[in-house]
Amino acid sequence: NRRELTARQAEAVTAAVECGYYEEPREGSVADVAEAIGCAPGTAAEHLRRAERTAMRTYAATTPS
Repeated sequence: NRRELTARQAEAVTAAVECGYYEEPREGSVADVAEAIGCAPGTAAEHLRRAERTAMRTYAATTPS
């Protein structure tokens, strides 16, 4: 049973990728994501955490042990 990202979570992830949040070394910050999607940094961080949780659960459920 796969749970999809909400529209807001997908928007936050897209903004994070575009600003370099997932680069190594990290080029963007949660504040950059928040600015891009028009919310507070704490809210952006929560959207990212929930999206990451969904992605990891999906990965774990579909990857053989």
